[in-house]
Amino acid sequence: MTMTRAQTSHDRRDANVFYLILFAYFAVHTVLRTLLGGTFEYDEAEMFVLAQDYRLGYGPQTPLYNWFQALAFDLFGPTTFAIALPKNILLFATYALTFDGLRRLVSVRLAIVITLSLLLLPNVSWEGQRAGSHSIAMLALIGATLNVFARRLAAAEKGEHALAHAALLGLALGLGGITKYNYWLFPLPLLLTAGVFPEVRRVFWRKDLLLTLVIACAILALPMGWILTHPDMATSTSETLYRPSDLTALPRSLIGVTTMLLETLAGLILLLLTLICLRLPYGRRIFAIGPAPLLARWMLLSGLAGLAIVAVPVIGFGVTDVQARWLIPLLISFAFGLMLWVAPTLSPRILRNFLRFCACLALLIIVAIADTRLRGAGSDSLDIEALAQRIEQDLPEGAMPPAVVSFNFYYPGNLKYLRPSWTALPAQPGGSIPENLERIVVIGIDEPEKIARKLAIHGLTPETTELGPVTMATLPYRFEDPDVTRDVPYIIIPLKNGAR
Repeated sequence: MTMTRAQTSHDRRDANVFYLILFAYFAVHTVLRTLLGGTFEYDEAEMFVLAQDYRLGYGPQTPLYNWFQALAFDLFGPTTFAIALPKNILLFATYALTFDGLRRLVSVRLAIVITLSLLLLPNVSWEGQRAGSHSIAMLALIGATLNVFARRLAAAEKGEHALAHAALLGLALGLGGITKYNYWLFPLPLLLTAGVFPEVRRVFWRKDLLLTLVIACAILALPMGWILTHPDMATSTSETLYRPSDLTALPRSLIGVTTMLLETLAGLILLLLTLICLRLPYGRRIFAIGPAPLLARWMLLSGLAGLAIVAVPVIGFGVTDVQARWLIPLLISFAFGLMLWVAPTLSPRILRNFLRFCACLALLIIVAIADTRLRGAGSDSLDIEALAQRIEQDLPEGAMPPAVVSFNFYYPGNLKYLRPSWTALPAQPGGSIPENLERIVVIGIDEPEKIARKLAIHGLTPETTELGPVTMATLPYRFEDPDVTRDVPYIIIPLKNGAR
């Protein structure tokens, strides 16, 4: 097995230039997001509700990103910059750690090309930048995990073995396990399928894997203990797995698996189309790319094994909805495997054109992200300040700051940003409720039974059985015509004997 490459001064220069480009790209995103402001999307707004302190658990999500965000709030206050900075640091780390690992196994130019395949996964390059949070922490730890795998493979190629690699892998697995539950779809299939390839199996299936497991379990112990002792909070969004599907003609047991395969294809379609275009100059030999190298086969088999692993609970529990964003670890395995297979067959000129395409795509993403902040009747340009003012007008003079709750984090999080003295409650069980709370504002819900259920989730009792009328606030959008608005219902409910 020959994978490692000697690094020349030219390679080191190219690597340093690539790091600088990555740093500049994510720095531009940070600055633009800070300067343009705008309303926070769902995942960003969630941070203003949950990431106000450090806890072992925050609900259905594992806690690592919340800790990053809480640290940013401690350092910079609850600001747009504090939202943009940790996100872009972690995204930079994702690309940088991936590249640093890959260049230990393949040429620097090829490592750059493979790393840029992340740009061709919209769930990474677009959604991660636009509205991501926990998935971004997962991406960074996937990059860290791949980096440790690559270091271990490179050391084995030289006949060396470092116990530190086993310890670093345990650290990566432990931290990765508290980013998102689906993080495990990256390392576990890779470790399992390593057994198929003797050269890889000898590198990873060693006695020091026990050290890896001990370190990982030590990191996971307390957060996983919180999950086991708070099952209602940890599983409070499980109903999203059973959202109605358009594939009603299929047996229920096949709806989820079919959706999973379609979402996998949708998540990879830009990458696949790009690879086909890169091979078009070869005419009839477009698909004559030869056998896949070892690393490519390992990555692709890992992706297939991951799909099989996911399919078992999807079928067993009758899951009807599987989103591409939940499959990001598998999409990355497929992307790296395909690029490792195809990229070495391309001429230097075609590779240069690919790099130019990626540069244009990165610029397009910057422009498009800025455009969504500046105009368009989307959630990130809705004027939530108008809603805050309407609620304040309806509150009695001298009233205590209210709590706000909704069907998700969007309204509570944005209102918490605009009115720090208000209490923002999650849509699921959890959150801290002041003992002297007098009123709660339920936003975006106008059905009495759903409003009552939302109060019951947090153990709140209304002052009277009659909840009163629902008020409709008409909210404008930033930079849109005045006649482009959104109607948002809300109701202010006095609470019995304060919060309890």
